[in-house]
Amino acid sequence: MALQVERAAAVEAPARGRVDYRWIAASVVVVGALMSILNQTVINVALPTLETDFGVSLVNIQWVVTGYALGLAAVIPLTGWLADRYGTKRVFLVSQVLFTLASMLCALAWNNPSLIMFRVVQGLAGGLIMPIGMTILMTVSKPEERGRFMAVLGLPMLVAPVLGPLLGGWLVQYVSWRLIFVLNVPIGVVGALMTAALLRGSGGQAGGQRLDVGGLLIGIPGVVAIVYGLTQPSTYGWGSAQTVLPLAGGAVLLVVFCLFELRQRNPLIEIRVFQDAAFTAAMTLNFFIGVALFGSVVLVPLFLQQVQGYGALESGAILAAQGIAAAVAMPIGGALTDRFGARQVVPFGLVVLTLCSVWMATLAPDTARWEVALMVAGRGLGIGLSMMPSMSSAYVTLAPRLIARATSVSNTVSRVASALAVAIVATILASRISAHLPGTFGAAAATGGGVAAVQLPPAVKSVLLAQVAKGFDDTFWVTAGLSLICFPMALLLRRSLRPETVRAYALRQLAEGVILGAAATRLDGRVGPEANRELLAGGARSRLQRGFAILRAGTSASGLVPQAPISRVLWVVFAVLLVASLVGSVLVVLHGAQPAAVPPLPPRPA
Repeated sequence: MALQVERAAAVEAPARGRVDYRWIAASVVVVGALMSILNQTVINVALPTLETDFGVSLVNIQWVVTGYALGLAAVIPLTGWLADRYGTKRVFLVSQVLFTLASMLCALAWNNPSLIMFRVVQGLAGGLIMPIGMTILMTVSKPEERGRFMAVLGLPMLVAPVLGPLLGGWLVQYVSWRLIFVLNVPIGVVGALMTAALLRGSGGQAGGQRLDVGGLLIGIPGVVAIVYGLTQPSTYGWGSAQTVLPLAGGAVLLVVFCLFELRQRNPLIEIRVFQDAAFTAAMTLNFFIGVALFGSVVLVPLFLQQVQGYGALESGAILAAQGIAAAVAMPIGGALTDRFGARQVVPFGLVVLTLCSVWMATLAPDTARWEVALMVAGRGLGIGLSMMPSMSSAYVTLAPRLIARATSVSNTVSRVASALAVAIVATILASRISAHLPGTFGAAAATGGGVAAVQLPPAVKSVLLAQVAKGFDDTFWVTAGLSLICFPMALLLRRSLRPETVRAYALRQLAEGVILGAAATRLDGRVGPEANRELLAGGARSRLQRGFAILRAGTSASGLVPQAPISRVLWVVFAVLLVASLVGSVLVVLHGAQPAAVPPLPPRPA
């Protein structure tokens, strides 16, 4: 297998050189991931300028963002097959080169349609970078080290959403919107050169698995339809045909896709990984944590600009506290996960995340800048201690051959979570602002109008700002309620097997193989049927091969070792916590959806 060859090369690396190859590979992956994720966030602040320069409507210019998201969604299901067929190094290198070329074309775009077309190409390339990078890290690291390596990958995932608006705002305000795309070119060139020079790995399997064309024709349109449908509610509403039809069609296609894939020997996406309770729990955790992360990235800058009157640069600087706190927490969380297991680490992060979400539901127009920074820093701390530890635990129980396919599943979940977060947050925020501030001002604030910049009598303005702030507070209550669902899932997370456990299983396989082989040699046509001898011989060969493979790979092959089943007591505790978390989540969400009390505006001064 291609990925097994890459793993063998990685394991041998520390003995041949001073610098551990695993950290070299991690640095290469981080450069590519930073370019991809930074590009997703830096564009948002440029939309008003693009709308003016190209002379198009906001609905048309939004396709610059939507086209990129659809390109990402379309290619992610293919990443597992591409990694197995062509090798991770080749695919990672091609994706970076293609992304860099697409960035240059975006910088040269002459109108809105050309920019949208180049952004789709950019999305197709960017959609390969993260899942292939994750596959590389999972391949070069052992299960007991993956917490630390996933923490490295998590840094650009949390820092880029903060750095992007800050950097983009500065470039758009003082230089040109074209530089937000030119910025990718030197990063892409450096990343491609590092990949070519430093990454190891095979060229893939020349005679590998055939592409699952049926799954491709069903699955990709389904994922694209879901992501597209989730981009429409902010413009047309949840009940519109533009939203309902793609969501319903995408859901039907995904159901058909899952049923189709379960019948395939070599599926495009390995749906069977969800049979593993630990993997399913980790994906559920990452889905809701992703909603919380991307929701806050949308809410906090809007609050700072619309209610408190900060500019894009100032709000980005305040939000940077979240990225800094996450950057500090992730290495700590990764080391603790490798030592104690994700089940012991993730709940602490979830507690911090939930408490800080509740704290943010107290935001007011006069909340100090330092207090907002502490709030978002606390959320960054909680996400850093929960998101990547849970993601690293998802691969502990999987066989090595499933890792590339599992990263496709993981990145699809992340893509849907980010799109859903923006859609939910935008819809709830608009609804709650309209409830707290009905009329013209409420409609303007709900659609993005900054009340802080409006010239009004101080008494009137203070009332309006307080009501808009209550709409933000209600939305943060919803994000806090969603994070409660994560707590029971943390119980099902697994930790990596100890080396002695893996070795004991390998020796047991060898012993069984020897016994079965000895029994097979004692059978002949006079003692029993030929089929019995072949059965024993086949069992002996498979056990001997598995035992030697596990001994050679060590804990890297722990996915081949059967895990102890989850106890009934743990399942009972999980069920109780799940019911409690669902009830608590509903109560918290209902608290944020209470009927609004609308105070009368002060009379105009005589």
